[in-house]
Amino acid sequence: MAAEEIVYGQGTPAVIEPQMHLFDQVVDDIKYKAQLLARETKLSSGVIAATPQGFAIGFFLALAMMLGPFLLMGV
Repeated sequence: MAAEEIVYGQGTPAVIEPQMHLFDQVVDDIKYKAQLLARETKLSSGVIAATPQGFAIGFFLALAMMLGPFLLMGV
């Protein structure tokens, strides 16, 4: 039996190169959405952490603006 000669460039290839750019687009989209979610989570955590302090400062400033003129006039 004679050995068959392998001819390259003809016929159907046994291995087809995958379309990697489609996978890269999906991976980039997932990374972008994950970054947006992480940023939003950090922002909301910071706002929630600063809420009591901001409320207290605002309350005392409003109280000072309401009562300050009366105290300065001596009434």
